[in-house]
Amino acid sequence: MAKKKRKHYIKLNNKIRDLFGGLPFDEGVAQLDDDVLTELALLLDLHLPSLEREEIIRALRRLWSDGEYSVRKVIVDHLSHKGGKARSEKRAADRVEKILHLLEGIEHSREEEEQLLESFLEQRSGKVNREKLLAKLDYLRFLRRQEEMQRRLDVEFGPAGELRFVHPFLFRLEPYEFTKHLLVSSEALDLRELLRQDDDALLPQLQKIKEAAIEKKEKEIAAFLEMLRDNRYLSPEEILNHLRRLPVEGNLYHNPVEYAIVERIVHEEVPRAHLLASGEQFLIEKEKTLELYGSTLPYRLALSYERNFIYASIWESRKLPIREDFAALKEKTLAHFYVALESLRERMEEMARGLEVSEETIERFILQSLEPQLLASGKLKVREKTRRRVLYHFGEYLRPLKEKKMREELLAKTIRDFKRLYPLARRLGRKITFHAGPTNSGKTYAAMQRLKKAESGYYLAPLRLLALEGYEDLKSSGIHASLITGEEEILDEESTHISSTIEMLNPEVEVDLCVIDEIQMLADRDRGWAWANALIGAPAKEVILTGSENALEAVRELCDYLGEELEVVHFERMNPLEVMEHPVSVKKIRPNTAIVAFSRKEVLALKQHLSSRYSVSVVYGNLSPEVRREEARRFREGESQILVATDAIAMGLNLPIRTLLFARDNKFDGLRRRELESSEVLQIAGRAGRYGLHEHGYVGALDAGTLQTIARKFHAPLPPVRLPLAVMASLDHVLLIGEILETESVQEILEFFAQNMEFEGPFRAANIESMLELAAIVDEYKLDLRSRYHLSCAPVSLTSPYIESVFHRYLGHLEKEEAVPYLPPRDLPRYARTNEELLHAEDRVKEVSLYLWLSFKFHDRFPDTELARSSRERLNRFIESSLQKGDFVKRCRRCGKELDLSYRFSICESCYLKGKRGSSRSWRKKQK
Repeated sequence: MAKKKRKHYIKLNNKIRDLFGGLPFDEGVAQLDDDVLTELALLLDLHLPSLEREEIIRALRRLWSDGEYSVRKVIVDHLSHKGGKARSEKRAADRVEKILHLLEGIEHSREEEEQLLESFLEQRSGKVNREKLLAKLDYLRFLRRQEEMQRRLDVEFGPAGELRFVHPFLFRLEPYEFTKHLLVSSEALDLRELLRQDDDALLPQLQKIKEAAIEKKEKEIAAFLEMLRDNRYLSPEEILNHLRRLPVEGNLYHNPVEYAIVERIVHEEVPRAHLLASGEQFLIEKEKTLELYGSTLPYRLALSYERNFIYASIWESRKLPIREDFAALKEKTLAHFYVALESLRERMEEMARGLEVSEETIERFILQSLEPQLLASGKLKVREKTRRRVLYHFGEYLRPLKEKKMREELLAKTIRDFKRLYPLARRLGRKITFHAGPTNSGKTYAAMQRLKKAESGYYLAPLRLLALEGYEDLKSSGIHASLITGEEEILDEESTHISSTIEMLNPEVEVDLCVIDEIQMLADRDRGWAWANALIGAPAKEVILTGSENALEAVRELCDYLGEELEVVHFERMNPLEVMEHPVSVKKIRPNTAIVAFSRKEVLALKQHLSSRYSVSVVYGNLSPEVRREEARRFREGESQILVATDAIAMGLNLPIRTLLFARDNKFDGLRRRELESSEVLQIAGRAGRYGLHEHGYVGALDAGTLQTIARKFHAPLPPVRLPLAVMASLDHVLLIGEILETESVQEILEFFAQNMEFEGPFRAANIESMLELAAIVDEYKLDLRSRYHLSCAPVSLTSPYIESVFHRYLGHLEKEEAVPYLPPRDLPRYARTNEELLHAEDRVKEVSLYLWLSFKFHDRFPDTELARSSRERLNRFIESSLQKGDFVKRCRRCGKELDLSYRFSICESCYLKGKRGSSRSWRKKQK
């Protein structure tokens, strides 16, 4: 509240200085006329012995000094009213005079002069010049010429320059004839060139274009009416009635058919089906039942068709594939259901191995959970949530008392007060400083300047790329520094400073100052634990946090828990950032623009689409930091006009982006597809208009719907980071739990930690789903528990079959206690010619990162680190060359037809339909 009030006072002080030509109030009030002073004294109801000038000035100075906001505002408003109007009129007169002066020597009419004055009168005088006036005058004449042609031809020009007009057409349906007025459009025209001609040449040409469009429409109508003969769905009367109701702008083949008729057609194909109209879709549902474990379970099958597909099929008399689609959907649904059901049964049987648990008990647990789900949703599937519920309750059924005893024993031995796990940080009596502010506010720069002045220090970065930039910044300032990340170390024996990724913090090395960057990452679902651990355990006399305002309350509460001093320094953005009013067409993108999508596939699809018009750089998370940095350099130095990126640019890349456009307003976050959050929009949008590169930043979108969402999220308040904070299971935790549970299974230990650990203070167990997936693989090999824990923390992407196979190979060598060789890629071509080649190269870079990461944990087992690093350099050069030269054309694996990269399937629609027709014929032959 205090901050808001102080901000209002600053605005009043700035306003009064503006009114007094830069003077403060005490000096400027003495320049006011006697009449104005008297008016102020009466307005403020000053009780003075007399209305002498000096007495009024003294009273006004005293009132202003007393600092009452309401009194100051009355004074400012009155003086603004007295002086503002005169200045405004003078500035307007000056602009009129300048505009008229610039028009001298330019032939123009009185009407054109008035229009130009109206257009430029509100613009700043310095921005008005002769070139702009000439351009505006040319545009006004173009519009007037266009309006004249529209009036004379009784047409209008569309957005692409095409002629658009309504024309009557004769519809002949024996024995009926009727006339319909329909909208007609010509091909796109180059209006600028056309309208330069005189009337004698232009009017016949436009009339000819109009007649050609009419003739084309007449042929289209004739072909359509000919096709309607012997329609399998509609009677002649129904055809006639629907065509009479055809809208002026309607499409013949998409002319809506009455709901009742569509319902009749659907019931003829599939009796007892339910037709629902939803937006631009028709939903067709059919009730089914399934016999499962002695119970009858109801479920629904649902098909979705675009309305226009249904309408076109009816008008073209094409057989609707509803029956076949329902049969295929049922087969697919049952197959998926039984696979999931069998997987669940196998897991439960495995859990019950060695225990006397009957099949009926397992079936009862499954049925109790599935039956309510199917009754509520009607969908025949084993949801992951339901699967977990069954396994959880079944696990509780198997071990209720034993688990309680082990939990109590574990909590008795474990240090529950998490802050005590960092004794060095507790002894230092640290001071915490929070640099709070939006992107591009200089908060991190100020922190780094403080770090450079400290005798020793840590910079903890959220990304390897940022850690490298921090290291280079320290080195360039003449500071002895070391770099430590998960896969590389650059050590200086004389170093006083360390730049590292946040997970690599060593809580046993004391320094004077530690900078923790992007502290709002405390709220991150997967990595927030690293920021919590660093904030609690950083061994520095002073800790500077940088991040957004929404993390302030969480940091304040955590500092209260730690009993440590907190100072907050607020930063404001250094240059303006605004949301554009209209979406930007991909054909009109200006240089220094970044387009943000939210998947690798979308980024490459946009690159493929834009490369014919612009030079393009790309950045996405799957690229190595080195390639991202090189692509950013190309954009920064003007070698490419446009940057297409995922939200990987939200942190760590300072780029000359003037305009940032969102390709969509939603993303898949690993769990579900959702709208972008306000914090994500602001973090990404903040890349635009970087201070020192552009005076102004603009944020927009490629379509109106996305722009509307982005504008709403941009102006919405940031949701606060909430406690409790996530903390990660340490090696000591794992060893202790393993001892109590009497198990070497790291998966079982981590599951126990996630479900049962309790802490004093504002903490909870971190999300460790990715660790659990790796732990399930690691447990297949005969390794000690310490090695299994480290391997479960490895940077392994299980979405890549290649990386998963490499991980298995490494585990096999470790199990046999052998050295793990690095196998470099064979000769690479100059660049990737397909998306698959590029993706494989990206996977090979991830393989190098994994090898180097493991080399730090298992020094003797991963000896080929230099070979791995040199291979990474080769691969990075190959990927960079591919991004610049490759087209990444996706083709149908059957016929070779070129497909868009965003197309979801591996075969084209034509081959898919051919395959379906062939399957249908084979099925009918078998039935015969």
